[in-house]
Amino acid sequence: HLFGKIPCLTDDSSEDEPVVVFESGAILEYLQGNYGNNKREGPPLTKSQRAAITSWIVWANASLDPICFIETPQGKVYDTGLKYGHPLLDRLDEILKGQKFLVGNDTFSLADVAVASYLLYVPQFFPDVDLQKWPNMARYMMDCAKRDAYGKAFGAKVQGYLLDFLEESVSKKEPSSKR
Repeated sequence: HLFGKIPCLTDDSSEDEPVVVFESGAILEYLQGNYGNNKREGPPLTKSQRAAITSWIVWANASLDPICFIETPQGKVYDTGLKYGHPLLDRLDEILKGQKFLVGNDTFSLADVAVASYLLYVPQFFPDVDLQKWPNMARYMMDCAKRDAYGKAFGAKVQGYLLDFLEESVSKKEPSSKR
């Protein structure tokens, strides 16, 4: 990484020199462009699906990250916008109504990696966050965290914590005073 940070990917599979890619969105774009249809579930991606995935990756990094993680000018995270609500989260909740994942409905994609990763980090750092106002988003987070690949990447302890947290969030009923 040019700035000595993570994430950073070095791909040694090239016949030329190793490829170094840094920043999560750039890494996901690189993986999609170079390996996208090789090992994913389902049929090959269409041009429209590839464009949607790129859009969600950029949206996650440009719009969702600063909502999920409020930072000082020095880059230290001190709060989350999920405690306060945001129109973009309301819209995301609407989009997720009636669909399991972001692109292709039943097929997990790199769009979900980008969006769900930010969302799933929030309860780990801010366990007092309340997701009741976004039931579709909470269900989406649960669907993403339930995946075997998530457990392999983050470990059973993190996966178990998140699934318990999300199950509680999804099963909570809105207080009658707010109905």
